[in-house]
Amino acid sequence: MVVPMARRHLVIAFVVVALFLVGFILNSWYSAYTSLFHQTPPSKIMVQGEDVSIEGYLQTDPLWLVNATLYHHYDRVTIVLGSEDTREYCDRTGKCQFRMLAAAEISCVVGKLMGSYYYETARSMGYNDSIARAFALEQVSSRIDASKWLTFQLKLSIGRGRIGNENHLLIILRGPLDGAVGNRIYVPRKGVLVLEALSEETLYREALLIEGIMGISCSKS
Repeated sequence: MVVPMARRHLVIAFVVVALFLVGFILNSWYSAYTSLFHQTPPSKIMVQGEDVSIEGYLQTDPLWLVNATLYHHYDRVTIVLGSEDTREYCDRTGKCQFRMLAAAEISCVVGKLMGSYYYETARSMGYNDSIARAFALEQVSSRIDASKWLTFQLKLSIGRGRIGNENHLLIILRGPLDGAVGNRIYVPRKGVLVLEALSEETLYREALLIEGIMGISCSKS
């Protein structure tokens, strides 16, 4: 028969082991998140006339990889505007217009791609043009979240792969206050696209470059 003191020791040991395992798992998820920004890409090209590089996690044409990443059909899309430090700066100064414009451009691009998919789906089911357009708009509105900020919980979700995978596209805007180290557009893993820039203006220019890469104009209907 286990005496009360021994039982307490067993409970304490169990709690310690459980806390260690939880800490280990959380740390592994967080490390997986931070590793997205510190990889040495096997493929890299410079955009002619721009101080911006295009990079990818596969040994292939990074422009093709950006296209393949965005043209792939996803159930959901999350666009991260930046870190909580950036959010505080934006709220305090109101000087994040270019970042918001960048987010709007990227949201437009993925919205058009996703909308086209659901429009064609509705048409193939026999619906007329107006109903198909309404269906596509409803689907896009419910499946794209374009106003996320990086919380610790969101970082863990990204690290464990719940966001940023073949079913859930993740697009991250990463500027000066977010830890940006260069001007680059890169795909660090399947289902993740990062726009990183040393200035807010360049972040917006990178969003416009994405439009050019995809052949999609958001200045037209």
